[in-house]
Amino acid sequence: MREVLRVLRDLQELDEDLYRVRQELVRLPAERTARREEIDGKQQRMKELDSETLQLRMQVKEIEDASKAARQRIRQLENASSTTRSDQALLAAYSHEIRSLKREISEGDEEGLRLVERVDAKQAEHDVLAQEVKDEETVYAEFSGNVDEELATAQKKHDELDAERTKRMGMSVPPDVLSVYEKLLDARAGMALAALEDRNCQGCYMNVPTNVFVRLSKGREIVSCPNCQRILFLYD
Repeated sequence: MREVLRVLRDLQELDEDLYRVRQELVRLPAERTARREEIDGKQQRMKELDSETLQLRMQVKEIEDASKAARQRIRQLENASSTTRSDQALLAAYSHEIRSLKREISEGDEEGLRLVERVDAKQAEHDVLAQEVKDEETVYAEFSGNVDEELATAQKKHDELDAERTKRMGMSVPPDVLSVYEKLLDARAGMALAALEDRNCQGCYMNVPTNVFVRLSKGREIVSCPNCQRILFLYD
């Protein structure tokens, strides 16, 4: 098993670099996606603001149309009042309707002003987002180009390391040991092996029982740390 451990130690040197490269191959696209989603989210919000603003403008238009119709009705009532001065009951009815219409116009004007203020606020938010999106699109385009270059470099390095890994591994590592080793690579962030110094695992820095040290010293089997499960080795 000493030869197997030697091969695994050689592999570990490569796999540390390989693990970092693989992390980059995952991190870079994820970061680009996150930035794209942030910009897309702002663009979606701009669309929502456009829709909300349109609805508010339609409400303002409805109020303006209602106020226009009410003013026209008032003029009609005032003209009718001037020609029917003798009919007091009718004049009272006209006067009451005129007051009601003026109150409706006043309330409509107030509501219209509130709606216009909301339109202005949404338009201001839209303008801020539009400028942010414009600036961020410029930065994103440059960032995306850099990511493509970094990904190409990382992929090339990954392929080189992977080829060297295959070359070093050869047929000298039993499949069951290799399976354990590779599972540990994933579980322990690329560090499947750990040195044992003074009966302390250098992976988790926990003290191991004496029998673990004895078994490892004999070199007849693969020995794992009871705490972190990394494969242990002794420095030559």
